[in-house]
Amino acid sequence: MSSDDSENVKAYIMLSVKLGKTNDVLAKLKQIPNVTSVAVITGEYDIIVRVETVTMDEMYNRTQEIHLIEGILETNTSVIQKEF
Repeated sequence: MSSDDSENVKAYIMLSVKLGKTNDVLAKLKQIPNVTSVAVITGEYDIIVRVETVTMDEMYNRTQEIHLIEGILETNTSVIQKEF
């Protein structure tokens, strides 16, 4: 990543996971490059993932890798526009 974090592309990806697959999904998420945080949450989604990349193309590649994880039913990606 570049030394200026404000230039990086950052996103939160919320995941709905098939019942009983949370631990499997967590293990696979930890192996994906640029995943900086993974948390099991309550509410509409089961897991939230933070991803930081240098380019939007790289962000696209990381989200595609996440989409291919067996046990994920749905994703919702929110790119961070400004962070304080």
